Amino acid sequence: MKHKLALAIAAATLSLSTAALIAAEEDDASYREGYGLVLAQRWTEAQEYFTQFQNDWPESTWVDDAAFWNCYALEQSSNQDAEHFNCYEAFVSAWPESSWVSDARSKLLVIASRFAARGNSEFIERIDFPSGPNFDLDFDFDFEDNNIAETIAEAMNEVERELERVNTVRSRIRLPQLPELPELPDQATIEDIKALYADMRRVSEERVRARSIVRSRSSSDDELLTVMAALRDNERAAEILIERLEGTTNPALRSRIVLLLEDVRGENVSNKLIELINNDESEEVRHNAVLVLLDREEEGSRDLLKDIVGDPTYPASVKAAIINNMDEWEPGQALPILASVLSTETELRLVAEAADTLADMGSPAAVEVLTDSYASHDNAEVRRIILGQISDVKTPETINFLSSIAINDGDDETAAVAIESIADREDNIAVAALDHIYASTGSQQRRLAALSGIGDSESEQAVEVLQRLLQGETNPEIVAAGARALGDTERESAVAVVLEIYRSNSDESVRRAAIRAMRRLDDHSSATDALLEILEDRLSEETVQ
Repeated sequence: MKHKLALAIAAATLSLSTAALIAAEEDDASYREGYGLVLAQRWTEAQEYFTQFQNDWPESTWVDDAAFWNCYALEQSSNQDAEHFNCYEAFVSAWPESSWVSDARSKLLVIASRFAARGNSEFIERIDFPSGPNFDLDFDFDFEDNNIAETIAEAMNEVERELERVNTVRSRIRLPQLPELPELPDQATIEDIKALYADMRRVSEERVRARSIVRSRSSSDDELLTVMAALRDNERAAEILIERLEGTTNPALRSRIVLLLEDVRGENVSNKLIELINNDESEEVRHNAVLVLLDREEEGSRDLLKDIVGDPTYPASVKAAIINNMDEWEPGQALPILASVLSTETELRLVAEAADTLADMGSPAAVEVLTDSYASHDNAEVRRIILGQISDVKTPETINFLSSIAINDGDDETAAVAIESIADREDNIAVAALDHIYASTGSQQRRLAALSGIGDSESEQAVEVLQRLLQGETNPEIVAAGARALGDTERESAVAVVLEIYRSNSDESVRRAAIRAMRRLDDHSSATDALLEILEDRLSEETVQ
């Protein structure tokens, strides 16, 4: 009778476990269907789907994820900041322990900052700022006050100009090379040391004298720059510089005068710079004129600067400077040139510069140029450069694009670049995307890359996802990679998961990975206890052998 009762209890327990497993698989599949709507940017459908998911699966481990994506989809589908704020605020209140809380708080701060910039402080005052160790901010303030933005931009331009001048002066400095220190004999006497001291003091004094000579040589340039700063709006100053420029044939002197024209306003200066670019015999003068014209940021010079980008007679350094500045141009002027560079340029430095400028622009049109260029290019190296820059644009469109490549591209190496680009975000949205990629691919290389990227986010969400992905996994290489990723999170919650991996695996590569992961976690006292257990276990194994 007892045996029958025990069997009945065991059968019931097994049935419950099986039912729980089936339910977990069902809600997992249901959640991933909704996440597919996020990747497809079908925001209204995603919002409705995740609202229904919360009703259908209130006990699911995915319910807080669904609630966060509900708010996220709402944010993407409407422009009502107050509605977005209320949604994220309700999320923080309902799931204060969720690993998505820091993301939701970041969203609250960004939205509240937009209201504050418009003179409404109500939403900032509604935010509860916790001080605990797990509070993590990951956001950028977007200042919508154009006056502030322009002031900052002007200040940064001034700094960049001054740095350029410093670099120009530095390039002329020629200091004597210090001799290498002589080796002392094994049995050095006090006389040997005194002689060495005297030699090094002599060299030091020579270097000081050399510096003073450099300062005296560059002081005239410094004085001229000071004078020109005061005369930037003086027409006579422009005339004097142009007269001096036309009165000498010395290329070095003419190049210096061109640099002084940077801060002098006036149409005659711009016309002179254009004339130099088109006709001057000195390559250095032409190049300096290009850089000065670029720094003057005059609309009328844009056509000439665009022509220079396509002119093979100009060096890559000059073209790169122009391309780098194009994020400040009107999109209608810049986008066709940048698209042309990506599609036709063979100089990889310029390709990278164009892709970087488009990423800095970050507009939907700029992202479209990047994605279209990627899709149409045959050169694998160029495609990878473009992928790396797409990751810098943290929009739903780019996450969707990178995820699609990671799952569907026929080349594992390219897919790995896309996965690394997603991982570079190091936030929970990246973790969710990598989780989806892991579940959607059978490629071991891509799964390994996804695990590594999840660990790089160093979040509680990463620990939860890695623990779930490794449950029931028997592939030693996958389990070892998961253990390493858990170590990369540097979270105390990862300690117990790593220790369980060590205990439940006999494969030596997995156990070594678990030990190395535990070393990454050894700032936590629980990791110290775990390492002591591992030490005793290893010693016991040695004794048995």
